[in-house]
Amino acid sequence: MTSDQPEATVTVRLVMPDRWLEHVADLPGDTPVVAAKESGLRALLQRDTDDPNDFYVEYAERQISDESRTLAEIGFRSREILAIRAYDLGHYRRFEG
Repeated sequence: MTSDQPEATVTVRLVMPDRWLEHVADLPGDTPVVAAKESGLRALLQRDTDDPNDFYVEYAERQISDESRTLAEIGFRSREILAIRAYDLGHYRRFEG
């Protein structure tokens, strides 16, 4: 495999920095960011009652605005970090009205 081809499987470090939680998962490179977020929430919080829309994802300290993009499309490389953060008073959801 050459360096310009996406990796078939990448090791993803899913973290919730505000809660000091981390989960490591091997995911296909064509996994949408939203799917990685949903599986990360279940693994990190040990429940499936949280609404994924109450959380956003950061990669390289920037919010991913289009979570339908795949890990390969955002340039994610194995062992890097996706941070899952809750929308709160300091970070509001984008208005969709």
